[in-house]
Amino acid sequence: MDAITGIAWTVLGAVFLGTFALPSKYVKNYAWENTWGVFFFFGMLVVPVGFACLTVDGLWDGYADVPWPTILWVMGLGFLWGCGFCCWGFGLSMVGLSLGYALTMGTMALVGSMVPFFLGSAEMALTAPGMLVLGGILICIVGVGINGYAGMLREKSVTAGQTEGGPAKQTMLLGLLVCVVAGVLSSGLNVAFHVGKEIGTISKDQFGNPEWLAGMAVWNLIFLGGFLASVGFSIFRLSKNRTWNGFLVEGSARNVVLAVLMAVGHFLCIFFYGVGAWKLGDLGTSVGFAIFQSGSLIIGNGLGFFTGEWTAASTRSKATLLTGLATLIFGIVVLSLGKALST
Repeated sequence: MDAITGIAWTVLGAVFLGTFALPSKYVKNYAWENTWGVFFFFGMLVVPVGFACLTVDGLWDGYADVPWPTILWVMGLGFLWGCGFCCWGFGLSMVGLSLGYALTMGTMALVGSMVPFFLGSAEMALTAPGMLVLGGILICIVGVGINGYAGMLREKSVTAGQTEGGPAKQTMLLGLLVCVVAGVLSSGLNVAFHVGKEIGTISKDQFGNPEWLAGMAVWNLIFLGGFLASVGFSIFRLSKNRTWNGFLVEGSARNVVLAVLMAVGHFLCIFFYGVGAWKLGDLGTSVGFAIFQSGSLIIGNGLGFFTGEWTAASTRSKATLLTGLATLIFGIVVLSLGKALST
């Protein structure tokens, strides 16, 4: 029952992960650093840290019993995640919602699922459940690759009339690279959550926090690390490009509200994934994370269709995308079966 409940919470997190960035498409008259700077401030500090302070008993006292190397590792990996998040924000602006989700979330799923698996469950690798889990992760990665190829086919069909090697193609190639780098760096999020599990255990055992809430003690440090990277970079961009006055443009209040909505949606996706990962036990940061990322791709690509990113795309690219989504769903089924057999 815990496995089913864990998967359900993880899927709910995936829904929010796949949709939280949607409001950014409706922000007007803001530079990248204006939109994402507001998002990072609220999404990395105000919402998650504020929630943790209000709900977790003994939040700061509990860190006194955690070895300093663990705290530094968790915050350092969170810092890398924040760097990756900044890269992803740029990648989305260059390649679009569908392809940006596919490449970044896919790379993040590969690195972020495999590393915790071999850190915590390597002895399962040659067992039937372990091979199903690894096979499911690899199937999901194949699905991601198919989605990425579909995105390139879409771009080729949309820009068929442009000069070979022109600005659009150069932007696409740079965007692909940025999204892959973003995925590698962003995998620090899940690795940090895996490394910091003992922090959640202390929060539960010593301060009586329920298991579903104790994980916030870990996320709190991860978000603080991410805050240092993402908000620091946003301030650099705002100063370098002299776009601080962008917050004074007409409609700025509306833009801030949209960015705050993004922050709330992003926090909910992380929180629900954390609950699901705890329910899934030792394989939560491998099986759960792969489901979390793959599910978000399905949602993200659906939004890409809904917002018109695929309107002018070729039939072949649309068919390829559907094949990729079907592969992702199959991979999630295999992962779920592997988890069920392991219990």
